[in-house]
Amino acid sequence: MDFKGWFRSGDGERIDPLTIRDMASHYLIAVELLRDQSVETTRAAFVQVFRAYGLPAAIRVDNGCPFGSEGALGLTRLSVWWIRLGIRVEFITPGCPGENGAHEQMHKIYQAEQANPPAPSLRAQKHRTAQWREEYNHVRPHEGVGLRCPAEVYRRSTRAMPKKLRPLSYPRGWLSRLVKGKGMISLHGRGRFVGEAFEGERLGLKRSASGWDVYLGTMLIGTLGADETGGIHAARYRRFPRRTAKTES
Repeated sequence: MDFKGWFRSGDGERIDPLTIRDMASHYLIAVELLRDQSVETTRAAFVQVFRAYGLPAAIRVDNGCPFGSEGALGLTRLSVWWIRLGIRVEFITPGCPGENGAHEQMHKIYQAEQANPPAPSLRAQKHRTAQWREEYNHVRPHEGVGLRCPAEVYRRSTRAMPKKLRPLSYPRGWLSRLVKGKGMISLHGRGRFVGEAFEGERLGLKRSASGWDVYLGTMLIGTLGADETGGIHAARYRRFPRRTAKTES
């Protein structure tokens, strides 16, 4: 999934198309015409999509906001939420949009057929986009799926969107801390920065030779040194294998 470049409707209103596509079947699950790209707006759109289509095994995204950041593991509050839902987040290599090449091609088609020129209003653009998505999924054959229509191949996920996330728990002997505003936790009476992406989450702290290893569930996000003042030294997030990109093209 990705945000296609924003454009304005005929009456000047900004439109940010959020596009979500199943990689196996090319089925275009959603084209949500949002008013901005904030975490809150994007998450609200995903809640509706997950309720209607179930949870995917993985989501592939680029490294920009609201999906990625320069913080610990390159995560944001949105991508942390995906991980909490049991979804694997696959970040493409920075500066390599070709790793999402088929999705970028779909964006070019949408731009040419739906945004050049745009509809007179956001409401009209939504109506036009819904018709275009219906044709894309049910009428147009796709070479990547044997010249079948995506709707012939697509299967909805059987993983339902949970009503509530399960609280995180950690082994006996570990410390646990709730991440508060500005990505801070309290450790031995001092504030330590772990990352704004984890605000509201309970992290586990395991004693190590150099200080404390910090976990989100079973995922190591980094280490807090024993100096009692510094911020987190982030672990490196594992990106998707290169062979996955070849499967998609």
